[in-house]
Amino acid sequence: MFHIMPRIFASLPIASLLIGGAGQPAVLVVPPALTAFYVLLRDRFIRRRVGLAAWPSDGFARHVLVDDLGRLLCVTLLGLPLFFAGITLRSMLFAV
Repeated sequence: MFHIMPRIFASLPIASLLIGGAGQPAVLVVPPALTAFYVLLRDRFIRRRVGLAAWPSDGFARHVLVDDLGRLLCVTLLGLPLFFAGITLRSMLFAV
């Protein structure tokens, strides 16, 4: 579960570049939304596994959620220039 998140976060900028290359700005919302959905599902899974354990376990679950959502926000904002780079590449390659 924890091994997949770095791969997802690494693929988001690439997805932004590809979406920009496809010229579909409305689709730019889909990868971060799906990632946020996965992060929230993972939080539910962690909290169910923690159960009635001590407070530090609940703190760990909160830390994981906040850390992943913060990283998602940063990666999404850093993907915006790549989206515009994809649009620029598309306009240069397919100039009519």
